[in-house]
Amino acid sequence: MATWRRSMSTYRSALSHLERTAHQPRQNGLHEVILSKIQPVNPRIRLLQLALPNRASLKFLPGQWLDVFVPGLAKAGGFTITSTPRDAEYQPSQDGYVELAVQDSPKNPPAAWLWRPSSEILGASLLIRVGGSFVWPPPAIHAEEVKRLVLVAGGVGINPLISIFAHIYSQPALKPEHIRFLYTSRGTSQAVDEILFYPRIQKLMAAHPSAHRTLELYLTGPSHASHGGETHGSLIEEVSVRNRRISHEDLISALGPVKERKGVVTYVCGPARMTDEFVDVLQGAEGMTEDRVLCEKWW
Repeated sequence: MATWRRSMSTYRSALSHLERTAHQPRQNGLHEVILSKIQPVNPRIRLLQLALPNRASLKFLPGQWLDVFVPGLAKAGGFTITSTPRDAEYQPSQDGYVELAVQDSPKNPPAAWLWRPSSEILGASLLIRVGGSFVWPPPAIHAEEVKRLVLVAGGVGINPLISIFAHIYSQPALKPEHIRFLYTSRGTSQAVDEILFYPRIQKLMAAHPSAHRTLELYLTGPSHASHGGETHGSLIEEVSVRNRRISHEDLISALGPVKERKGVVTYVCGPARMTDEFVDVLQGAEGMTEDRVLCEKWW
C-alpha cells in the first residue's frame, strides 16, 4: 500500500493543476481581477491581493481554490483562496478582493509569473475561476451539528484552513464550541512571524479568547532537535508550541472524548503522504466516520 501511494503521488505531482482537478466542481464563469498588492511573508512565500474591479463581488466557499490565468500562459495555475467570502464582497469603502499565498516555484509557470518582481506585475489583469469541494461547511453535515472542529495543516496546506478558520471567526452564531488547530511547519520559535498565517491566527484568537479554541504549533525547523521534542512554551495562552512532528496520539487527543465524537469534523491539508497517513488515523479512530474526515492534498 505504501509503495502504491508513493507511485500515485509521483504520478499526480507530474500532472498540471487542470489535469489533477478535472473531476472537481468549478464555477462556469471567469472573473477579471487586478493584482493590486504583493506582500512578502518569508523568503519563499508571498501574499497576493487580487482586487475585483467595477464594484464586483465573488461568491465562493471557504476552502476553495482558483484557476488563475496569467498573461502569456494558456494553462491556468491552481492557488487556494486564503481570504474569506466576506472579503470578496464590495463595500462602499473598499473593493472586494481575494487573497492568495503563493510559494516560489520556478518549475510551475503560473507561480513563477506571480513571483516576478513586483514592479513588473502589479496592476496586471488576470482571469480567475472558482473551484473545489474541500469546503466549509462540510457538504454532508449542517454547520450547527459540528460541536468540535479539528483542523490539521502541514506547511502550505494551511492555505484553505486559514480561510475556513477566519470565516468561522467572522460568523459567531455558527462557531463550533470547540476548535483544535494543529499546524506543523518547518519554521522555528525564534521566527514565528515568518510562519505562514501564524500572526493572523494569533490575532483572531487574541481578539476572541477561549480555552475551548486552541492552536498547537509543531515546529520542525533547525531548532527542534535541540529541544528534544518537548513543549517549547506558549506564545499566547491559547497557543502551544512543540518542537517535533504531529504524532498519532496528538490527532486522537484532538478528537476529544469518544462519546462526543458524533459532533466532530476534521479537515486535513498538507503534503500527500502526511495527509494519507493522518486521514487513515482519524478515520480509524473510535467513534469517527469517513464523511467527517475531509482532506485536500498539496501536491
